[in-house]
Amino acid sequence: MRQITLSDHVNDQVNAAEQRRHDEFEQAKAQYAALLDQRNRRSAELAQAIAIAWAERRYLAWFGSIFRRIGHAFSSGPTEPTKAGAQREEIVFKAGADGERRVVQALSAQLSDDWVAISGYKNPAGEVDIVLVGPPGVMAIEVKFLNGKVFCDGDRWWRDKYDKYGNLVERGIAIADRGGRGPSAQVNASADRLQRFLAERTPVNRVLRAVVLAHESSSIGQLSAVTVDAIALLGGLRVAEVFAQKLPGGEQYLVDDLVRLIGQDHRYHERRRSMPHQGSGREAPRAARSR
Repeated sequence: MRQITLSDHVNDQVNAAEQRRHDEFEQAKAQYAALLDQRNRRSAELAQAIAIAWAERRYLAWFGSIFRRIGHAFSSGPTEPTKAGAQREEIVFKAGADGERRVVQALSAQLSDDWVAISGYKNPAGEVDIVLVGPPGVMAIEVKFLNGKVFCDGDRWWRDKYDKYGNLVERGIAIADRGGRGPSAQVNASADRLQRFLAERTPVNRVLRAVVLAHESSSIGQLSAVTVDAIALLGGLRVAEVFAQKLPGGEQYLVDDLVRLIGQDHRYHERRRSMPHQGSGREAPRAARSR
């Protein structure tokens, strides 16, 4: 299976968070060095004052300088900084990136180079973790790296979390993005938009959708009113079987043409996002239909 990266939002966020921690640490180190230098200069000044007062036989001043130096020596100095650990958001982003890598590796083990995994495709409805393109068609995959048993009822998703000994520690944790969308709603929104784009330009009129749970401790609980084509654990997404079941017509498409169009759509919306005061609701220009 071939791999293409259109954007790397997850790793960009991880790198940005790591850079912020590094910059904050360097700033704290510089401030510590300045305070330490100031303290050392004050200590040297007090030592010099003691020596001068003794040489000039100003014994009262000499005693005063000694006490001031003792007080300075026992006063608290600046605290040497330590680099902050990764915060929750950075940890979540790193876990997401690891989950996506695991899914790509699992897909590579079952698919030939006739297939292409596109990472980082984004349109106005959101980002798709992996767009899988092969001769039978296109599949949008949402990856979740979650410890616990996962449940869904329509587009509402939640999980029960367990510790490393298998004990239930928290029940009914909502699974949703910042907009409150569950995994199926996330992938469906972006896949719907991609599906319309491809249907207007190619014979592809259906984009399949899947949610893959990539954590080694993930398991699947009760699923009802499922709104995607497949929900699977890592390594459990049998791509050929899903296509055969959901698109039994056996159509075959030119993979490279589809990949090119998907990349074109991504870049079009990326340019529009970077333009000030421009909406992104209008579809990209039509391209020649391909088969």
